[in-house]
Amino acid sequence: MLPILFLTVSICAYGQKASERSARQHIDEGVALLEKQQTDEAIGQFRKAIELNPNVAEAHSYLGFALGVKGLLQDSIREFETAVKLRPNFGEAQYYLGAARWFSNDTAGAVAALTAAVKLLPDHVKAHYYLGLALQKRGDLQTAIAELKIAVQLAPEMVEARHALGLALLKEEDLDGAIESFRIVIKLKPDLGRAYNDLGLALMQNRDPDGAIAAFNSALKLDPNDLMAQHNLGAVLIQKSDYAGAVDEYRRLLSLAPNNAEAHYGLGLALKQEDKLDQAVVELRRAIALQPTLQEAHYVLGIILLQQSKLDDAAAAFTAATKVKPDYAEAHYALGTVLQQQGNLEGAIAAFRQALRYAPDAPEIHNTLGSALRRKGDVGAASREFQEGARLNKVKSNKQAAVFAANTGIARLKEGNVDAAIERFQAAIELDPTNAQAFYSLASALQKKGQREAARAAYQKAKELDPRVKPMPEP
Repeated sequence: MLPILFLTVSICAYGQKASERSARQHIDEGVALLEKQQTDEAIGQFRKAIELNPNVAEAHSYLGFALGVKGLLQDSIREFETAVKLRPNFGEAQYYLGAARWFSNDTAGAVAALTAAVKLLPDHVKAHYYLGLALQKRGDLQTAIAELKIAVQLAPEMVEARHALGLALLKEEDLDGAIESFRIVIKLKPDLGRAYNDLGLALMQNRDPDGAIAAFNSALKLDPNDLMAQHNLGAVLIQKSDYAGAVDEYRRLLSLAPNNAEAHYGLGLALKQEDKLDQAVVELRRAIALQPTLQEAHYVLGIILLQQSKLDDAAAAFTAATKVKPDYAEAHYALGTVLQQQGNLEGAIAAFRQALRYAPDAPEIHNTLGSALRRKGDVGAASREFQEGARLNKVKSNKQAAVFAANTGIARLKEGNVDAAIERFQAAIELDPTNAQAFYSLASALQKKGQREAARAAYQKAKELDPRVKPMPEP
């Protein structure tokens, strides 16, 4: 009996190995067909391999890849899921599963698979890249930046990763880092127009209008019909107070795209700054007609109408702005101002309270609400608002003084006067205990004094206040 059993097991084992060999042949043929871009024929070979042996993870992975090439993402995902179920440590399959989920808008699934992929394949550039994109979309910006930095370290000339890193840093408000990334992208690919656009936006935020103008003009040199670059150029000209130049730019944009609501809004804003209020109103109303959800157009229109003492129309514009964007604190506040001028004290108070709901740290709103409450005769409530306004003004004043003290400390540190620098940084912290930069600079100064423990404590506090602070340089 034993020899018969042994013979049966041997035959089964031989049959399994034979099916694996035959499946491997079909896989190899499928791969060769893929290389020749004969995708349909390749899919047929991978399916034959799976029919012969459904437990070969590579066959499912290759089939998933081929289906992805055909754009059949859901079918592709199912095959990759089977592959990683058969072999969880199959790094390539985890990567392709994550990428396919990313392109099918399954962000959580993409993060899960790509996280597994980078653990199994730590040098896989695209796994880090797509993981960074997925993490950013999920809202985990700092971890996304870390993954994108790994990607550019592994492949310094990968334009897509550099550009994505720049966008993530811009969103994180690390303007210096974003500007550096975009400049590298442009150096790697000088004909990438959107990189000039993104560089210009970062320079705008960094209060460098001349640099931004140069960047947008570079984008327009590549493509004179780049509507986004033209709009951004108009915006930065307004920032630079070159309102005539902005008007010309927006008119040029509207000659190419007459129904561009953002361009009509930008032109209206520039005309307002030139005190051409009637012309500005026409443009802003046109913008609203084209895009009723453009809350800024409603708000600026309201401001102009308020200037023109058209209170009913101004109130309607501000109300429209708050309907489009319910947390628009400035619009609620402006609406309250109009209602107060109209003698609607209850309505004004309600509007000011709504404004404070979304901007509780604005001292001017507390003070204005206090004045309205006092006019109503509610002295106690008015007093509380005035007190809060005074407190917030003090906080604001202290923050400004803290910035000045910290900047003075940085200057003293550059001069080599470490003790004076430490005194200024400590003064800044006393004025504003939430100033991360003051703690970071204090840590640098203490490190120069050789007070490593105190420096470490100051740096840790800076990191708690702002996780984006850079690592401390080595002493």
